Amino acid sequence: MKKRYSYSVIFLLSLALLFVSGCAKKAVMKEESAPRETPAVAVQRPAAAEKAKDDAAARRRAEEERAARERALKAKTEKEAAAVKTEKEAAVKKTAKATFEFADIYFDFDKYSLNDEAKAVLAKGAEWLNKNKDILVTVEGHCDERGTAEYNLALGERRANAVAKYLIDLGVDAKRLKTISYGLERPVNPGHNEEAWTKNRRVHIVSGR
Repeated sequence: MKKRYSYSVIFLLSLALLFVSGCAKKAVMKEESAPRETPAVAVQRPAAAEKAKDDAAARRRAEEERAARERALKAKTEKEAAAVKTEKEAAVKKTAKATFEFADIYFDFDKYSLNDEAKAVLAKGAEWLNKNKDILVTVEGHCDERGTAEYNLALGERRANAVAKYLIDLGVDAKRLKTISYGLERPVNPGHNEEAWTKNRRVHIVSGR
């Protein structure tokens, strides 16, 4: 009887050990099969940081490109403005050349010396000529109708030479000056009185290239 009881106890203990062992194995297997969240989080964090880094780099590139476009546009605008300014200055200079007119130089009867008024007029003309060194001029000598044609041709030449010499003294290159006498042939006033004669005793300066 005792022997049978002993076998029963051993059998029950064996079953108990098998049950406990099986439960422990299942618990271990369940624990091992459970998903681990830590590695997943560790992978996600570097990916997010990398994306943020890429986004920041893209924003920097976009900003640099925008700044480069603005600089290029500004440079283009400044270049165009400078070109327009140059064109305007050239136009003004060209207009000044085209519109400048030398005042006539007047003389007393049978004289070719320059008075103060004539010298003031020539000073202005010389100033313009010295600023526009590509301009050539012709200095024309004229007389009134009194006297012979030959005498007035000579007198007109002396008047033209007096004006040319004064311009040269004021710095104008002599190579830019040409003198000619028309004597009494080209009166500016066709009258036959002192008023007409006063206007015809003159030197007329013609500018041209």
